Amino acid sequence: MPTRQPTHNLREITNHKCIKECNTEKRKETTNNDICKVTKSEFDKLPVRCVGNWAYQKIYRLNQYFGIFSNGMKNKWLGLNYIELCSGPGRCILRKTGEEIDGTSLSILRHPSFNFIKKAIFIDNDETIIKILNKRIKHLSINNAYSIKGNYNDINTLKDIFSDLNKDFLNLFFIDPTDCSVPFDTIKFIKEYFTNVDFIMNFPYGTDLIRNLPGAILNVTWPSRVKYLKFLGSKDFFERKEVKNLAVSPNKQQLVLEFFIEYIKNLKLIGLEYCESEQVKNYYMLLFASGNSKGLEFWKKSQNISPNDQREIIFS
Repeated sequence: MPTRQPTHNLREITNHKCIKECNTEKRKETTNNDICKVTKSEFDKLPVRCVGNWAYQKIYRLNQYFGIFSNGMKNKWLGLNYIELCSGPGRCILRKTGEEIDGTSLSILRHPSFNFIKKAIFIDNDETIIKILNKRIKHLSINNAYSIKGNYNDINTLKDIFSDLNKDFLNLFFIDPTDCSVPFDTIKFIKEYFTNVDFIMNFPYGTDLIRNLPGAILNVTWPSRVKYLKFLGSKDFFERKEVKNLAVSPNKQQLVLEFFIEYIKNLKLIGLEYCESEQVKNYYMLLFASGNSKGLEFWKKSQNISPNDQREIIFS
């Protein structure tokens, strides 16, 4: 009989006060920065973030890589660090079903392989979220992790935060914005600062980008134009004839694909040669990027097992 693979549950529980099925307009009333104002966690009585049901796939895929990364590299480096940008409060509610689960930050902290991590830092720009997550970290009695305020647009602040990390360690960054707003210069700075770094990034093409990219290309005063230019890292992309032609065509998916391909090209130019992505429904890509082929090998291996409905992480 084959041995059952070790699992890591996300402490799923039904939140009975969740009103479920909140659409975009309803969430303007019931949330603040996506933090639910209607209910708190039934698990620890702290605030929770309202998310789409597809968030489970993101949490699952991140944890799959983290397990293989930390186990595979634990004896090959002086140490391993984990850093998360846009961390959130640690617990979330799937708004369609009312299921409450650990978010990315808490799932990593509770991962069986977290004991191989020397230090973990969770960065968010919301003071309230930072306080919530730090309370949850304290509840877990973890001494080598903390949440701190930081803005991904402010490289000097990030530099101060990163000074608490050993540059000689191998670093895993998870970057999880809700839109395309993390400047490419920030990614470049992180790569240059640490040298030895793997990235997993949320590339939200199916929400923010597909709605606004055509207008941003065709109209120099479009509100999102500067944000997208900073995110992409290419000054001339919006001026290319073929890009402008796509912006006026009905095939918006092809335009977004070209934007994505350009982003990958720019990552490779700064030394992140090994890139691959996994689609999460029709909303975003989880993009892996590394300067080392071993990282890509681990990523491919970790994504062989697809997300399931058991609310548990299965480690290979």
